[in-house]
Amino acid sequence: MSKKLIAAIVMLTLGIVFFGVSWGFTQQDLDFTRTELSNTRLALDNNKRELLDTKDELSITTAELQDTKSYLSDIETELQVTRDNLSTVETELEETIAELEETMAELSNLQADPFYLHNPTFEEVISFLSEDKTDRNRYIEDEYVCSHFARDVSNNAETQGIRCAFVDIRFPLSAHAIIAFDTTDQGMVYFDPITDERVRPIIGKQYWRCIEPEPGYYYEKPSFDDTILDIVVIW
Repeated sequence: MSKKLIAAIVMLTLGIVFFGVSWGFTQQDLDFTRTELSNTRLALDNNKRELLDTKDELSITTAELQDTKSYLSDIETELQVTRDNLSTVETELEETIAELEETMAELSNLQADPFYLHNPTFEEVISFLSEDKTDRNRYIEDEYVCSHFARDVSNNAETQGIRCAFVDIRFPLSAHAIIAFDTTDQGMVYFDPITDERVRPIIGKQYWRCIEPEPGYYYEKPSFDDTILDIVVIW
């Protein structure tokens, strides 16, 4: 066999071996590439799913934001209505305050008026009677009697701005004069001006039983009929 043929066979053999080796490497590269492509596809699928999940979350968030926006819009509308109502109330309050100040000014003027009379408290009545000296006057038959006592106490009360009533108690054959005050805390209260004792007159009841005597004192039935037939209050 010639050297050229041997050389050709060797070269062919080397070529086949090289091709085989190259083919093996290429096949490995292809397998590796396929694996990478498969992994990339899986990663892309995962990313796609994540993107879809993110899209769903964004849709939900968008809906929630829209609901929140609508809620805030409603709140803003209610707030504006509240502001308008508050403005109206403030205006009404200012008007009420102005009216109250005007009323207070009128009341102050009335109180400064010497003819202004007010209904007292019960305590104010007791204080007035304790200071009033009319009950120290001497009872004089046909000259200075119960009606005079009632008149003087009533006049003294009015000079102090206290509203006091002259009360005529009617008996079957006679009458008796006392006084009364329409108190702001206990209503109508009656007193006998001769003694300053409290009286609780009731029609049909004997007058002497209606008197609340001072401690240590008591009343006995009088010689005349003092059954109360009528109570006439004169302001």
